[in-house]
Amino acid sequence: MILSIDTYSDTLGLSLIDGHKIIIRLSYRKIKPFSELIVQKIDQLFRETGYDPSVLYALAVNKGPGSYTGLRVGITVAKTIAYTNNIPVYSYTSLETAAFRYRFFKESILVGIYAGQGECYAGIFSSDGENVKTEKTDLLMKKEEFVKLAEEFNGVVAVKNIQLNRKRVVLLEEDMSVDGCFYALKHGLKEDLMKLEPVYIRPL
Repeated sequence: MILSIDTYSDTLGLSLIDGHKIIIRLSYRKIKPFSELIVQKIDQLFRETGYDPSVLYALAVNKGPGSYTGLRVGITVAKTIAYTNNIPVYSYTSLETAAFRYRFFKESILVGIYAGQGECYAGIFSSDGENVKTEKTDLLMKKEEFVKLAEEFNGVVAVKNIQLNRKRVVLLEEDMSVDGCFYALKHGLKEDLMKLEPVYIRPL
């Protein structure tokens, strides 16, 4: 069983996945700091399914870009569980996972996540319907620049907390715990616990 943790945005996502089967997925809008919720909600995940945490053979975690505090909490919890149980951690990123979610469109994909301070994280990808190729990623640009790019973009545009006036736009409302886990496993993105850190595009 794999526990996948997603804390990149204002939504906490937790999933238990066994092979290609989603056992349970819980998603919570941020009503408190994730540091006050995440352990309690992980316990709830196991109570509701009747599984013991000892069934875990790996974890997956979103390492960003996204909320600075949220990413820190999610990765710290994932590393703690992995270290305690001597199991590996796989990681996925917000931008690549969003593109992977919409890979079946078989065309170019632009992903934008509002980063605060009038800026956006962005990535450009292409898809053949099964695999996603990264063209440019981990971009940080002014919101106005991203909006202009999106309006002129020939393909699918997926955004989180960014308003656009165009017909073909997909809103990233769901957490990424499921898609991210499948993406990380598909690409074998196993992490070194000592080196696993959040993706911070904006200088700290």
